[in-house]
Amino acid sequence: MVAGTLPVPPSGKIGFEVLRNGSPIGEHHVIFTQNPDGDLLVNTSADLRVRVAGIQVYHYQMQVMERWSGGEFTSLDSHVNQNGTLLEVHAQQIAGGFAIQSTKHGNYNYTGPTPMMPLTYWNKSILQAMILNVETGGHYLGIVNSPGWNYLPTANDGTLLAQRFDITGKLHITLWYDQFNQWDGLEFNYLGDVTFRKITS
Repeated sequence: MVAGTLPVPPSGKIGFEVLRNGSPIGEHHVIFTQNPDGDLLVNTSADLRVRVAGIQVYHYQMQVMERWSGGEFTSLDSHVNQNGTLLEVHAQQIAGGFAIQSTKHGNYNYTGPTPMMPLTYWNKSILQAMILNVETGGHYLGIVNSPGWNYLPTANDGTLLAQRFDITGKLHITLWYDQFNQWDGLEFNYLGDVTFRKITS
């Protein structure tokens, strides 16, 4: 079973409350579906709205569909509305890599010894992969450092124990994964300090 080879949660879904500078701005969800042919479909969606004095000043929507077969990433279709700027990324597996089409970076092929994986966070293997940006279509390796384990607050006023990973280079983000390689948290800075708190019930 494909899902058994990947860090798919038993519930088949992951959800986060997203905060900017401590205030909620929306939610981020990942839903996993097993096809009868054995392929795993991973649907990531987000809807984030920043308001100042009650007036919306920023709106971000994302919809990403990944397909995994035999435990390998095989294709992706991404649609992003970044405050009115529409971005698309499409990736299809080819011999030795991927053919990429993107609104921002155009069309190109990636082939190389390092496997490519999308920056959708749920799969811890991205820490050792060539990361595909699902907004721009750009790709890059991250520089990864782990300061250790932390207790993270959840959206339900609980805590989770997870290992912290700081990714630098072209990316500057912090990710957390638990002892079962489940994605538990995310932090980065964009128009303020953005924090993902996991919905645990």
